Amino acid sequence: FFFFLGGSGMALKGGPPPPPSFQKTMTGFYNILSNVSVAVALLSIILYIAVHQFAGLQHTTCFGGTFGLFGDVTVAAKPFIEYQLQRDVAYLFGMNRMLFEVETNYQHIQVYAHRYFGHVLVIDGSLQITERDEVNYHEMTAHVPMNYIPDAKKVLVIGGGDAGALLRLLEHKNVEAAHLVDIDMFAMRDMVASYFPYLHAAYMDPRTRAFAYDGRQWVDEQLEVASNRNSYEVVVLDSTDYGAAESLFTEAFYEQLKRLMAKRSILIANVDSPSWNQETVIAVQLQLSLIFKYVFILHSNQPTFLSGHYSYVFCSDEIHPMKTPIDWAKWEEKNINTFYYNSDVHHASFILPEFVRKSLSQGAQLRDLPKDPFTHKKFAQEPPQDQLDALRESVEEDDEDESLAREE
Repeated sequence: FFFFLGGSGMALKGGPPPPPSFQKTMTGFYNILSNVSVAVALLSIILYIAVHQFAGLQHTTCFGGTFGLFGDVTVAAKPFIEYQLQRDVAYLFGMNRMLFEVETNYQHIQVYAHRYFGHVLVIDGSLQITERDEVNYHEMTAHVPMNYIPDAKKVLVIGGGDAGALLRLLEHKNVEAAHLVDIDMFAMRDMVASYFPYLHAAYMDPRTRAFAYDGRQWVDEQLEVASNRNSYEVVVLDSTDYGAAESLFTEAFYEQLKRLMAKRSILIANVDSPSWNQETVIAVQLQLSLIFKYVFILHSNQPTFLSGHYSYVFCSDEIHPMKTPIDWAKWEEKNINTFYYNSDVHHASFILPEFVRKSLSQGAQLRDLPKDPFTHKKFAQEPPQDQLDALRESVEEDDEDESLAREE
């Protein structure tokens, strides 16, 4: 604008050209503004690099989040996008910053900070756990099998280097030996120690032995020692997305793994979304039905997994998930604090939506439960009469107060 008025030397339409003094003044203003513009641009670039590289922000977008370095100041953050290629769907998380990244010999590990979900673990572009809801997944993989074998002494986790499943298994004090096998165990253990320290406690438990091994190779080597055979009562197969760790999803591997398991034992493994990847769920059940007598799918709510609907497979030769009674009194005596899991969720998790159930070779039904699945002190005893009378009086008083409030 200033250049047009003063620097161009062009006459205004219908009038004389500006005087030389005016042109000189405007040209000076223009030169000053040009220099200031260049300085501002350079300063902007320097600040951009400083904030986004040294402070850890990834990219400027329209997605904001509270960035701890600046207290309550809201700054832009790069979205993490996870794709579900089969269904042409993507989940987008507005991450605050990347906390950690490493490319190991086996996988690409990233840890992000998110305003709502806390620390978020991503492996090979797939979200694995968040601080907010990992507990849903890990409580189901641990407490479901452990409640059928409440005195189990030897447990095994294959995969699961984040130690979430291991931590929940160790909450059962009857466990004497807990073994974890993860091909990238050292990298996972160090990452967890820094960004998920409450999970790292499982690695520090004296009952834990962790192995940096390929799961298939480890199982084969363990079978060479006679005392290892038929010894594990609960086995949790906690891998990345089904199919990613190919050696862990073959019939030969499952048959070898079964040889490590006790006669009365349970294998539980993560599968996939029964809503979006029903074909995978069906295939897994069919495959494992060739090896185990009872193979049932159970499901849970996992909000940060694609579709929010996730499933696991329960395998055993002696334990039917509905017909086999559970000693819920023992569970109560253990006094384990849970966030997601309880006795009602336990049985309900095996009841599947009709569109899933009708496609499976084995499906649980509530009618298969024992007559009174909750026969123990917490459920069987009626409350004392004086407590019932006090409760009745309290309800009547509330009704009177409500009536008075309506009249007023």
